[in-house]
Amino acid sequence: MYAIIVGCGRVGSRLAQLLSANENNVVVVDKDVTKFEELGSSFDGSTIEGDGTDQDVLEKAGGAKADVFVATTENDNTNLMACQIARQIFNVRRVIARVNDPKREELFKDLNIDAIVCPTTIAAAHFRNAVMHPSLVTIIAVDGGNIEISEIRVKGSAVGKALKDLNLPKESTIAAIIREKKTLIPSKDTVIQEGDTVVVVNLAGVSEDVRNILSES
Repeated sequence: MYAIIVGCGRVGSRLAQLLSANENNVVVVDKDVTKFEELGSSFDGSTIEGDGTDQDVLEKAGGAKADVFVATTENDNTNLMACQIARQIFNVRRVIARVNDPKREELFKDLNIDAIVCPTTIAAAHFRNAVMHPSLVTIIAVDGGNIEISEIRVKGSAVGKALKDLNLPKESTIAAIIREKKTLIPSKDTVIQEGDTVVVVNLAGVSEDVRNILSES
């Protein structure tokens, strides 16, 4: 995969490291050349000093052959402009943007960005669930928080029941079960055991019901 990342801050540099470690072809663009130091010696991709909203810079980065384009700067306007150039000029198939202000998520959606990641929304969800749901191990917010992927430690009356008997909301599904450090793909007849952690995908509107069923007595 050929990936272009605009912004070499903490988010962009870490993403570049992860993609590079998986043997992807990664190019990182940033106006501040000193930020490339964040990539570390293990990064084997390329770096380009320049403005991620400059068409010539993105052409030099290989915009025409990119499979994915990610804008990760701390400036929403920069991310939006960079993504528009990637989409409209270079026809990149998958365009992803970091959005710093949750109020601007809808604007990015309206401009046909494939995926939007808002650290503020994700962090708030983590804190909310750490306070309200101690049994919740992790949560990932998708589609601006409309979809949640959670790991929930099962306890109470759910233990000993088959998935088909849990009466979970129809807007949710158990995608996997982590049992004794092994991951299982369950069927409707799989029985929940003591100590299980389940991976649940659900619409945000039914999160409370899902957690009550899986982690309350």
